[in-house]
Amino acid sequence: MQEHETVDKSPTIVIDKPNVKPSALDFETGIKHILGPAIIGMLLGILAEHFVTPNYAWPSPPQAAIISAVLLSPLLYFVLLSDEKSRWWEYSVGMIIPGLFFIMIWFSGWGALFCGVYLPLLIWVWISTAWGQYDLPPFRYGLWHAFAINIGGFAGAILAFSISS
Repeated sequence: MQEHETVDKSPTIVIDKPNVKPSALDFETGIKHILGPAIIGMLLGILAEHFVTPNYAWPSPPQAAIISAVLLSPLLYFVLLSDEKSRWWEYSVGMIIPGLFFIMIWFSGWGALFCGVYLPLLIWVWISTAWGQYDLPPFRYGLWHAFAINIGGFAGAILAFSISS
């Protein structure tokens, strides 16, 4: 009598865990994922406050910064991440999801300052301290950068308004 070997053909699920970086927050993380997107958002907010807001009622400077960043997200992916070229769309989707939320929040009247600046600032600080120690997939970097661009767009608009007044 032969013994039959059973082969398990059930599908297996593989979950990619983020790789821990050698140091918790290094210089590259600080520039590419914290300061870089915030400065890009600030520049976009300054440009929107100077050129868009005087002529049009919509978009507000943070909205214009987010819309511009979403449109430029493939370029931002290659500048800020330098990851696999085929994964740029994941980064773009990561930018679009919170970006749409922020655009809708900035349309609201009284809740815009809390939900558009204060709460995203707290979340961005948390993301920057918690996610900075890992190598992440492009989608999560897109989420992280969208928060920074929103905060930077608001700060740039305030800076441009205070200088021009």
